[in-house]
Amino acid sequence: MCIRDSYSHALVEHDPIKLRFRITEAEAAMHLRIQDLVQNPDSNPEREIIANALSSLHALQRNMLRYSS
Repeated sequence: MCIRDSYSHALVEHDPIKLRFRITEAEAAMHLRIQDLVQNPDSNPEREIIANALSSLHALQRNMLRYSS
C-alpha cells in the first residue's frame, strides 16, 4: 500500500484496534520512503511533507491513547 493510502486509512479509522495497525502501517511506509530519499538532495520538500504527516499520526496516536479508556 502506498504512503498516501496508508496515511488516509489511518486518519479515517474509527476502530481503536484497527487504528493502531493503520498508524503502524503508515509510519512504516513513511520511514521506508525517507530512507529512499536520504541520498537525494532534492527531496527536502517531500521529506518535509512526510515529517508533517508523521507528526499528525503521532498526535492521532496520543489522542487515541488519551480517549481509549
